[in-house]
Amino acid sequence: MALLQQAHENIELTEQYLSDLQSSTLSNPYDRAACFRHEQNWLRGASSVTYVPPAPDLLTSLMPAFMAMANGLSKQIDPIVAASVESFGFVFLHPYMDGNGRLSRFQFHHALCQSGQLEPGLLLPVSIAMKRHEEQYLLALQSFSKPARKLWDVTWIDEDQFAFDFKGQPSIYRYWDATPCVEFGFRMAEEALNVDLRHETEFLASFDRISRAVNEEFDLRSNDQHLLIGWALQNGGAISKKRRKQLIERVPAEAFEFIEALVKAELAQQEAPSPSRPRSGPGL
Repeated sequence: MALLQQAHENIELTEQYLSDLQSSTLSNPYDRAACFRHEQNWLRGASSVTYVPPAPDLLTSLMPAFMAMANGLSKQIDPIVAASVESFGFVFLHPYMDGNGRLSRFQFHHALCQSGQLEPGLLLPVSIAMKRHEEQYLLALQSFSKPARKLWDVTWIDEDQFAFDFKGQPSIYRYWDATPCVEFGFRMAEEALNVDLRHETEFLASFDRISRAVNEEFDLRSNDQHLLIGWALQNGGAISKKRRKQLIERVPAEAFEFIEALVKAELAQQEAPSPSRPRSGPGL
């Protein structure tokens, strides 16, 4: 959320700006970076190294070129194509020892916002769709990471120590086939628009209707009322015993039942097919 709040800021990507963003999302001070990495990093699976990003000396020339591209790409080509190239390109370069995945997802949103196609304050929740389809996300990553891994000789030394010897050409990190990544980006953007954004809109509309009805019957603290409605909406219309105990001294018992009944009725109405618009599958 800290990252997404800055997606609309008209600030060019620089080493300082990206490093500040990276530091803002990590709680461990030892993982926060003041600049791009100066040591080799790698990704590993259960028993082997699965991907090796470019070596530090190559990264020194790649990152300025990447930022120059990313700072103008979304205004030159389709914003979703630009967002996909920027997001996946960043994670392939892996310029930090930690936090690269979060920053890459931020850059998808950043590119969409910088394109001018979204008004300030509006976001397309693509990250939510990506999180739901982690297996597809991994396949898109592997479209580059698997062939790139074959160009590295990796020798195990001791515990978490390895020797890396790159046998390929540096151009593989500059020019790569982004087609699978862009296709994934389009699928996630479509799902975010047709599913997640619609659900969020329905949630907010339901919240407002329930809140107005509760106000007519009870005089509850605003914060308490918002918590109760939110809990019930997220839990199928029920407010758990644990949640009730948190507010039992300030909320009448009948208010709990009233809110639960309202929420269940609201959810049931959402599930019922509209006579004028039959329900269809996501994205149809």
